[in-house]
Amino acid sequence: MKDIEVPWVIQEHTKVKHELLKQYISPWMNILFRTQKKFRYPQVLIYIDGFSGPGIYYTDEKRDSLCNGSPLIVAEIANTYIEQDKSRKILMYCIDIEKKCTDILKERLKKSNQYDQKWEVYEADFERKIFEIISDIEGKKLVGAPMFIFIDPIGYSGYQIGILKDLLSNPRTELFINFMIYDIVRFCETKQFESLLTKQFGDEEYKKIDTTSNPETKQLYLKNLYCQNLRKYANAEYVMPFRVNTPDQGQRPRYYLIHVSKNIKALKVMKNSMSKISQADYSFEAIGINTLQMSLFNDPEKISIEEKLKEYCRSAFPKPLEYTHIEDWAYVNTNGVAKTIKDSLKILEEKGIIEIRRKKGQRANTVTDGALIRFSKDYIHE
Repeated sequence: MKDIEVPWVIQEHTKVKHELLKQYISPWMNILFRTQKKFRYPQVLIYIDGFSGPGIYYTDEKRDSLCNGSPLIVAEIANTYIEQDKSRKILMYCIDIEKKCTDILKERLKKSNQYDQKWEVYEADFERKIFEIISDIEGKKLVGAPMFIFIDPIGYSGYQIGILKDLLSNPRTELFINFMIYDIVRFCETKQFESLLTKQFGDEEYKKIDTTSNPETKQLYLKNLYCQNLRKYANAEYVMPFRVNTPDQGQRPRYYLIHVSKNIKALKVMKNSMSKISQADYSFEAIGINTLQMSLFNDPEKISIEEKLKEYCRSAFPKPLEYTHIEDWAYVNTNGVAKTIKDSLKILEEKGIIEIRRKKGQRANTVTDGALIRFSKDYIHE
């Protein structure tokens, strides 16, 4: 990176990542601060930016205006919440191996630090520095504090999947990983990248890719393998890959954004945030971890959700399922969010495929907590 001008012009796909981060970090802070206050815990949150860059970008090739990168976006949101309650603390740790980047970021972050928070910038290798940071957090007796770690390599740089297991040892940690699928497909058959990819995936199963297949099939295989290995080697419980369809690459995404956590509520908040900003040019796909089917949030053909819900309800017959149980399952295994899940259940009810027993006082055209849903015996053999 030594010959590259810093900062550089922001790319369109980077704007999308930043928009999602902005949309998610705010409710993340809001929900967790309110929860901590309710239960009289110290109001402390931790944000780690694994490949922070300089924190600023040129907005276009004219290079006469700047926009914020991920650390400064988070800093701006953090100031808003700290202003509401000065007892709140947000620890921020930013890591980048390039001195040009860290020098700029240190200056910018210092100016943004309105409330004297611990906001640190390190010129270091991510793999090595992350454990020093975790030790620092442990030394402050903040082991259980909610932590959000944004792992966003510039270009392609590998890191050992096993370190994610250590990060997830705190059950309140969330990882948001930029999985550079476009570059990984290009490199996966190249000898010189073997060691990096083996670290990234945790084993050599990626070598079983069908080298004669088209790029889309290769991407699907590698994405699914990585998600599987996040559960296998990082002990992740909830893994939700979001595909970002990049306009100038047809249906081949440049990257997947993968949300990793041990908390179903965290998955729901992330998925809801993603669905709100999905747009025509950059359509986000939430891909259920137990299926190879990929569907857009704004996919008009809800049959894919309906079919999955139908089969799930059928599998429980004759027992009824609580709506909350179905919603949790559908968040993990379909592209659905609350609205589309409920809409699909109402369609199945209208067709007579399921029966919805609502609690007293619940309206007939709604599906809410407390409702019991049973597969119709008339359809059990179809």
